[in-house]
Amino acid sequence: MPSSLPTLDFFSVTAVVALNMLAMSAALPLAMGRRISGAARHAQHFFLLQSLAWLLILAASRMPAGLAMRSILPTAAALCAALAQWQMARALADWLGPRPPWMLRSLALCCVAAPLGFMLLLPWVALRTGWFSAGHGLCLLLLAGLCLRPRRPVARSWRHLMCGVAVFMGLVLLVRSYLALATPWLPSFTGDGGANQVFALLTTLSSSLLMVAVLVAWRDETNQQLREMALQDMLTGLPNRRALLERAPAMLAHAQRHGQPLALVMLDLDHFKRVNDEHGHVTGDRTLSLFASLLQQHLRGDEIAARWGGEEFCLLLYTTDEGVEALCARLQTSVLHASAQALGFEVRFSAGCAHTPRVWTGLCLEMMLPPADTALYASKRRGRDCWTLVRLSQPMARMAAAA
Repeated sequence: MPSSLPTLDFFSVTAVVALNMLAMSAALPLAMGRRISGAARHAQHFFLLQSLAWLLILAASRMPAGLAMRSILPTAAALCAALAQWQMARALADWLGPRPPWMLRSLALCCVAAPLGFMLLLPWVALRTGWFSAGHGLCLLLLAGLCLRPRRPVARSWRHLMCGVAVFMGLVLLVRSYLALATPWLPSFTGDGGANQVFALLTTLSSSLLMVAVLVAWRDETNQQLREMALQDMLTGLPNRRALLERAPAMLAHAQRHGQPLALVMLDLDHFKRVNDEHGHVTGDRTLSLFASLLQQHLRGDEIAARWGGEEFCLLLYTTDEGVEALCARLQTSVLHASAQALGFEVRFSAGCAHTPRVWTGLCLEMMLPPADTALYASKRRGRDCWTLVRLSQPMARMAAAA
């Protein structure tokens, strides 16, 4: 008895797409866990809204002709699809840093115009299908643009994959809009036909690739967070010694390129052991955190304050020797006042500075550390609660590095 394979209709293909989307939206929280960033949460919402949109399309395709819900469900699907695009835009802004405002405004306009036009054009099937496809396609092309030029250090792989998928699907949707408006091949948004089936299959493929891009982006973000934690002092929130050593070469190169003076200041809290012995280690931790906060307040954004270890801190800043003197004086007044108010006793510090009016080729942080450390101990021998500055010359730095 002859047998033939069943013919795929739009309902069958849409069911596959909807199930695929549901599986992805359910798998993402399981893969990422509960403690995830806002960007990953927006990506989860993207897949959830997309799966909801396809379920609504699926339901609309089975509704009897003339029933009011047959018009309401596709409109709700269009709204969910537009909201999904906005969720992905928010994820990209969190992952990549601030995005161009004009692109975000254009995307927001498209996300509003696409479902609104679909609703207003409900009586005209071809027009509403063409309008929404064009609007949704423009949204995807704008999302592709948002993947470019990150403001944060992120991997290229997932950005390029996401950009490529968005461009491809955006162009497919623009073609779909043309087919709806200019040909008889696309009778309606949910009608049976080869064009709709091909579009649904392409959506499944693109969604799978997009899921890969999102997972790689999440892994990239997690790795970046771990790296930042490795470069941060957990108690004070300041960069740690390793972070200072990593950032110093770039600051030295910048100072040399622009002819700026550079100063390395080492600071040590006076009699910190007495604070721990008399007031307890909890108060000692509060003292360190307070001092770290005050250091950050007195520095510019392109300078760095780091915890060197224990009660010792380091500053690397672009300033003259007079600027170092002024900074230490301001910091002394600020620390005395803030500690008396917040802790109930006065905190004092000693400081030593290695200063170079002009950075020369070959100068590195390791050459500046010994003179700054020597200057710090000179301040302690003078009775503490003071600072000592050493002007660094090229021969002196070389001798210090050799020692």
